[in-house]
Amino acid sequence: MPLLSDCPMEFACMPEHFIEDAMELLIFASRIPKALDGVMLDDFMNFIIMFMASPQYIRNPYLRAKMVEVLNCWIPRRSGSSITASLFEGHQLSLEYLVRNLLKLYVDIEFTGSHTQFYDKFSIRHNIAELLEYLWQVPSHRNAWRQIAKEEEKGVYLNFLNFLINDSIFLLDESLNRILELKKLEAEMANTVEWERRPAQERQERTRLFHSQENLIRMDMKLANEDVSMLAFTSEQITVPFLLPEMVERVASMLNYFLLQLVGPQRKSLSLKDPEKYEFRPKELLKQLFGAAADVLRRIGEDGRVIQEFLDLGAKAKVAATEAMDTEETLGEIPDEFLDPIQYTLMKDPVILPSSKITVDRPVIQRHLLSDSTDPFNRSHLAVDMLIPNTELKARIEEFVRSKKHGEGLPLQAEKGVIHTSGDEMLID
Repeated sequence: MPLLSDCPMEFACMPEHFIEDAMELLIFASRIPKALDGVMLDDFMNFIIMFMASPQYIRNPYLRAKMVEVLNCWIPRRSGSSITASLFEGHQLSLEYLVRNLLKLYVDIEFTGSHTQFYDKFSIRHNIAELLEYLWQVPSHRNAWRQIAKEEEKGVYLNFLNFLINDSIFLLDESLNRILELKKLEAEMANTVEWERRPAQERQERTRLFHSQENLIRMDMKLANEDVSMLAFTSEQITVPFLLPEMVERVASMLNYFLLQLVGPQRKSLSLKDPEKYEFRPKELLKQLFGAAADVLRRIGEDGRVIQEFLDLGAKAKVAATEAMDTEETLGEIPDEFLDPIQYTLMKDPVILPSSKITVDRPVIQRHLLSDSTDPFNRSHLAVDMLIPNTELKARIEEFVRSKKHGEGLPLQAEKGVIHTSGDEMLID
């Protein structure tokens, strides 16, 4: 580890079913009590860890996901064997690479190339989440996790957090919409007079739909609870990534959304006779979410100087918001070349996309890259470090804004606030 970047031709020519059959056999044997007793599994563990996050060797993401299923069967509480515990807690390759490769696969599985990729990712990520939750309880793996978060602060770990937030919001939204539909079906069935008047076939169809909605709510809520739980226990010890400029807006949006849905005006319409049946625990969700937010704020509050700077930043934000509104009115008609082509807002830090050669605003493309590492205009590969500053256009935009503001006698924009920790580590810019 890591493997060579170029896959050997001999390996590339090997049929996929060789690996798939081996994984299926391991899954089958792992589910039979004591079937693997006395079997040396170290080489299988080495193989899985090496190839699980190596798409250049195994392109089929579903085949790599099958390896996660094997590891899930080996979680000690599931296997009931001390042999499998040693694979996670005493295996050198596992201690060095397992968490890193699981996080990478969690991100990679967003795009599988299949027409069902959007829904497939949830079941695969569920398996990965179960493994990650177990590994967080193992001190050596938790230390490795913290180190990865530090090294990959703006890489795979940031993508992992972004997808975790995306999935949490989507799953909760789906669950709540289905709860409303379920309550409508309940009301129909409760009106026995009207219900009995309906044709038998229609009643059967509506009953099947009712039970289908029950199962979907239960599944979506289980996954949503799992994602929120992971956000909660990781934020307790790894807070800095949540305070990066790319994540602050995402976290705030998530908290606002959960508050609106679970405590807002429609909360009464979401009441269920037996919420535990559907794993619907709004109080627990809010407790975990705002517990995570408290952990982040506690990180800021470790230094009194940081608290004051945080308050100062709030004041500066108010001033900046007021000036931004004044600026919109003052600038009037803005030349198209100064507008971001994605959001159609005035660019502040224009950058050129190397493949399509289109200029966009840096914050806009950075948010896009959290979810999709491609150029939005031609789908070619794109990473943050590939962006090319358009200094000439930036200078022209600044001159345009300056001339308009001076012409109206408005103050220039306040200096951007920055927060530092006691170790001079930038948190919010």
